[in-house]
Amino acid sequence: MTSDITVVGLGAMGTALATALLDTGRNVTVWNRTHEKMKSMVERGARGADDLDEAISASPRTLICLLNYSTTNALFDTRPVSKAAAGSNIIQLGTSSPQESEDSRKQFNNWGAGYLDGTIMCWPGDIGTSTGRIAIAGDEIAFADSKADLGVLAGDLRYLGSNVRSAATLELAFLSRLLGIIFGSIHGSLVCEAEGLPVSEFTSILPPGDRAIPLTEAIHAGSFDEISGGGASVDVAGEAVTGLYDHAVSMGINTELPTLMRNWVKRAQDAGFGKQETAAIIKALRKN
Repeated sequence: MTSDITVVGLGAMGTALATALLDTGRNVTVWNRTHEKMKSMVERGARGADDLDEAISASPRTLICLLNYSTTNALFDTRPVSKAAAGSNIIQLGTSSPQESEDSRKQFNNWGAGYLDGTIMCWPGDIGTSTGRIAIAGDEIAFADSKADLGVLAGDLRYLGSNVRSAATLELAFLSRLLGIIFGSIHGSLVCEAEGLPVSEFTSILPPGDRAIPLTEAIHAGSFDEISGGGASVDVAGEAVTGLYDHAVSMGINTELPTLMRNWVKRAQDAGFGKQETAAIIKALRKN
């Protein structure tokens, strides 16, 4: 093996992860389907692998940060890649359902790999800092082996135990809170508009750093075509709401809140606002 850790996936978050590892002196191998994205990491000292199986074989542990778990499954479900994973520890950081996390553990274990499942609960700019937060769950031995590397990625590293579903569960709980803030603030802005109070007055009483600030600023300015800092489109919010709804249905818990949010998103999408800032949902709720 030629490196300490391999990073698979070099989007904004994967690049931040690889950068933080390089900055602490790790020998890092990187791989991305679009090889051009590896260039900046190679210039910083990483080793770029031509093939995924080569990248995995280069290190005793591999950190995966891809768009979704379906992408991971498609990339790893080949004989050369799954064979390369045997004997290594796989750490997958992404957004998943608890069931997807469980399915991934079973698959990687079947291939002879240790498996950790995690969620990144911060922005790319927080990676490698004291404000970074990552929650990890899965095999205790794999965590002990990977703890030093994971520790440099986030000052707030939380190991939730051996139940591999735990990190995805915590993310769903946090997502429910975040979506509650977003959708509640959209209604709060609607209340202000109905009473003739500028939405900027609502914004002014929000605490510093509140997620609703850019949302309400967009509503006040009518700048729905521009995705606010740290924001997301209506379509992206719709994916998050759908995940929350699907989990509630699968576990037999109350679905009323995610159903309401799904309905709001659908109304905005049907009105053609899917690519706009999440705040654009208000346009589908206003009186004609």
